[in-house]
This record gives sequence, C-alpha cells and structure tokens, in this order.
Amino acid sequence: MAPDMLPDPQTQAQAQAQLDRLSPKEREVLDQLLLHKPLKLIAHDLGITLSAVDQRLKSARTKLNAADRNAAARTYAALLATCRESTCGFEAVVRPGPAPLVRTPEPPAAATFTLRDSGTIIVPPSLYGNGPAGAVSEVLDERFGRLWRILAIPALAVAIAMLALALMAMAQMLGELL
Repeated sequence: MAPDMLPDPQTQAQAQAQLDRLSPKEREVLDQLLLHKPLKLIAHDLGITLSAVDQRLKSARTKLNAADRNAAARTYAALLATCRESTCGFEAVVRPGPAPLVRTPEPPAAATFTLRDSGTIIVPPSLYGNGPAGAVSEVLDERFGRLWRILAIPALAVAIAMLALALMAMAQMLGELL
C-alpha cells in the first residue's frame, strides 16, 4: 500500500471483520510472532505452555486462511496495516513522504597528513618552547630528578650482568645433566 493512499472503506471493513474473528489470545500470539520471537519465548512471555501457543497459532492460521505461520504473520501484518491497530498498542507508522536529504559540507581537499604533522602526535605543542624533547624523560626527570639517571644506568648494567650469569649457570647445569 502506498503511503499517500488510504484503503477504501469496504476493504477496511473486510479487514476489520477478519481481525474481529481472531480472539484476543490469538492476536497476542500473532503480535509476538510479528516481533520474530521463537515459539518457546512467546510461551514464556505470555506465561502459557508451548502447546497452547501452537493451538492458538493453528486456530489463527485457520481463521486467516494461511498455509503456515509465516503466511499467517504476513496476513495479520497486512490487516494491522489496514486497520492500524494491535493488542500491543503500537500502530502501523507510515511516513508521509520521502525523508528530506540533508547535505553536509565536503571536507577540504587540502587536508592531507604529512610527516611534519606526526611530531604533534608524539610531543604536545606546549613542549616545543624548549625544543623537541622526549616525553618519557621529562616525566621521569620531574619525578626523580636528574640524579636518577646517574644511578639507574649502573644499576641496570649490574642487573643485566647478573641475569647473564644466571642464564650461563643454568645452561651449565643443564649441560651436566645431559
């Protein structure tokens, strides 16, 4: 059905008569089926057994002259669109026309990334006053002072030497075991 066309009163009356033949319980099941829910979830949501859902669906299929549950759902959706009502309370919403097209301005063509731009990513522009400096060394200098470098370099050298000696001792022990 086109959005600008309303159904004629006779078609709407026939659709309403066909909807009136469905019981409220059958309509609840069909509404849940329109939401693409599986039968087990429909049974859980409505607080009934799975066989009751099957029975209501079979009765609705018979009243709507549908071959299967998908056809029943499609027929029920078409009837709801014609009559604009549902037991869940939502209406068939039809937009009066196409949505207006909103144009956004094009990005400038000169926006290219160059190597010079990468410097601002690593070091913030506020640090350029003193010349380019590494961000990590400044953070450590502020926290520990410059004396930490004098102590950290020999300490790291000793730690690496001890690690090398430990690895060589393990290798020697493994060599003796084999």
